[in-house]
Amino acid sequence: MTRKNIFEILSEKYDIQKEFNTINKLFYTPSIAVYLQQGQNQLIPVEQAIDNTCFYSWKQRHGCINLTDMKEKLEFENRQSSNKDDMITCLEYMSNIIYLANSKLYYNSFHIPSSYQKTQQFIILEDNIELLLNHINYEKQIFEEQEKVILIPSNPAATAVAEISSKETAMAILMYHHASLKGQLAEKKDILRRIAQEYEPTLDNPIDGYTDYFKTATNMLNNLDIRHNNKAGKKKNDLVINLTNEELEKWYDELYQLLLFCILIKDNKERKDKMAEFLKGLKEKK
Repeated sequence: MTRKNIFEILSEKYDIQKEFNTINKLFYTPSIAVYLQQGQNQLIPVEQAIDNTCFYSWKQRHGCINLTDMKEKLEFENRQSSNKDDMITCLEYMSNIIYLANSKLYYNSFHIPSSYQKTQQFIILEDNIELLLNHINYEKQIFEEQEKVILIPSNPAATAVAEISSKETAMAILMYHHASLKGQLAEKKDILRRIAQEYEPTLDNPIDGYTDYFKTATNMLNNLDIRHNNKAGKKKNDLVINLTNEELEKWYDELYQLLLFCILIKDNKERKDKMAEFLKGLKEKK
């Protein structure tokens, strides 16, 4: 039997719940941020540092007067819950506080180092959150203008399409699978409509060999109560009327993935054509 190296052993020993509990301890310890005052170091929690300096001006405070108020509204009664949704909510909260620290705490408006500094514990906290997100197949999306961080299931296709979309559509694409939209048919319908509107020329001009995918996506948009009212009026469809909300949401989710596929096919076809033209030029020069 081949001996496992120490890193393979550590990887196998990774326990999501235990690691989440460790992250909680690191986040709430009074040694995350260092406040330098009159030449002496005073260790305080990162939450206290944010409350003291920039929480009042945070675009995403939603009327909360401080972080304690925010946590009460988020119902953080048990920070070490084993429920995955609760865990992700806590990690999303922490990620936003860490984002504020990194973007506002350590430098003033003139980008001059302030009286706050990182500690080793803070850096470990950041790394451990990233590691845990990888283990639960989630990723961070940072929206600088809105000053917010959201956690979403890792979806390389969604990220790739977001990168070539307008800002508004990109945010909608990335938000589609956020936990807060589960069961929210109106919001999901609006996102699908937004994607279809921006990429209508793409959907109307299928790529050879993939025509059926593009036609299916268009038919779903036209007959699943998204572009048109398929529950009443001239375009009423009894099948759609009889679908439960859960069934309709499932089809919305399937359509979302299909739209991403069609957009990426078109994008990669254009990329391939550019490369072919480039290679043709290289051969002609020879």
